[in-house]
Amino acid sequence: MVATWIMNLYYGIIFIAPGMIGNAVPVFVSGLGRVDGGRTFYRDGKPILGSHKTRGGLISAVLAGGLVGIAAPLYFPEIFYGNGVEGYTYIIGFIMGFGAMFGDSFGSFLKRRINIRPGGPFPIMDQIGFVFFAYLFAAPFVHYPIIWPLLVVPFTFLLHLTSNLLAYSMGWKDVWY
Repeated sequence: MVATWIMNLYYGIIFIAPGMIGNAVPVFVSGLGRVDGGRTFYRDGKPILGSHKTRGGLISAVLAGGLVGIAAPLYFPEIFYGNGVEGYTYIIGFIMGFGAMFGDSFGSFLKRRINIRPGGPFPIMDQIGFVFFAYLFAAPFVHYPIIWPLLVVPFTFLLHLTSNLLAYSMGWKDVWY
């Protein structure tokens, strides 16, 4: 039974890799202006997303997700073309990259509404929003076993928390989150 869970976790991570890589790339790429164009939300006058969400980051996330979505099935065809996955096409990687950025931006939108500064902690949403939305955006186009997100989302939360705590303890980050 444990071996089945581990295999499903592995398959789920490889499947969602376009969203995970797409979420990581914007840290290194910015520019081309803010996604929200500097506009404010009509109800509270606060930035819609904030200055950390750039068009360059969005484009790089979608492209990186797409490239991983094209490459991953070449290396792991048993995951993308079997094991309960139906309807996978190369476009899904682009969709997962966009879904990851939508989840990240949704978290930023909520942060602005509840007065959390850019880069400030927003527990749970910061750790899993991107992977949840990447799976959610892929769902209308490709069918995958539901066990994959049920295992990958909590695993991502624990991995994110553990890696940040480690980086903080080693002095690589100024905050633990």
